[in-house]
Amino acid sequence: MYTYDFETLGFCEFPTPLQAVLNLQRELKTDKPLFFKRDDTTMIGLGGNKNRKLEYVMADAKKQGADTIITWAGVQSNHCRQTLAYAVKLGMECHLVLNGQPTAEPQGNLLVFQVFGAHISFEPVEALCEQRCLELVEKLRQEGRHPYFVPIGASIPLGSLGYVDSAREIGEQLALFGLVPDHVYLASGSAGTQAGLLAGAKRYLPGCKVHGVAVSRDEASQQAKVLEQTQDLLDFLHWGDLKLSLEDVIINDRHLGEGYARPTTDGLEAMAKVGRSEAILLDPVYTGKAMAGLMAELPHLEMRQNGAVVFVHTGGWPAVFSFNKEVAAYMQQKSPAS
Repeated sequence: MYTYDFETLGFCEFPTPLQAVLNLQRELKTDKPLFFKRDDTTMIGLGGNKNRKLEYVMADAKKQGADTIITWAGVQSNHCRQTLAYAVKLGMECHLVLNGQPTAEPQGNLLVFQVFGAHISFEPVEALCEQRCLELVEKLRQEGRHPYFVPIGASIPLGSLGYVDSAREIGEQLALFGLVPDHVYLASGSAGTQAGLLAGAKRYLPGCKVHGVAVSRDEASQQAKVLEQTQDLLDFLHWGDLKLSLEDVIINDRHLGEGYARPTTDGLEAMAKVGRSEAILLDPVYTGKAMAGLMAELPHLEMRQNGAVVFVHTGGWPAVFSFNKEVAAYMQQKSPAS
């Protein structure tokens, strides 16, 4: 892990692998070098991109003497799973406020929350979720506890620092192949991952474009969110020499479909292509849609002679099993001939 003036916990091993996906290149009929940054392989809580952020954020919680962690997100939140896992490893209690309704038969991440021992409450109104968390923080303080609130996605400057690290890793790992990153693709949701990659690319990856495929809001809204978080991160790091404009923030909302956590045909097709060429599991909420965006744009990308395209696999595979009907129905249509 690259160090700044901020502590990390060292629960995950970095750098994560950068893998060439030659079978997928052949499937997509492209000669453009294509790599996966395997942040789905981080070690805590079944892996995923939030672990990079939590290395910093949960180290801060420990430093502040926290005994209880509070956070929120959707019912199938990967962020909640990974935050809960860090809390368990640190011997802390964890409360999750989940935006939605309880289900009769828990699947995917919701089942994992129960196995890992989370204190779960549900709030159907998204706009009230953070308020519920802050009310719980105050209640626990009055009871003599030491709660620590982690915002959704750990998408604060301290958390996004983990993806500044990732950008630097990508550059160093590609250099071993004699390549440079021209384009980096990822699913863009709570915006902290893209903010970190964009700031890191500004510092370490000249000429690289960071493409966020929106999974929860329209292009204009997501672009404004990423811009704000990236500028906050640059200010946090005192990197005033790096200039940022709206044009630097690339967002594609054409694969959002009907909205967050609503599977799309092109996202499921991307899952099938990656699964059947590389035996890598994407999910229909984040990485499937992000890969659909990459596949649609790949033929048109401008590349340097030694340029490469990197897909950041942010994890999320446990949630696949909460969409088993949609995924199975699509895959059966695509089953190889027997």
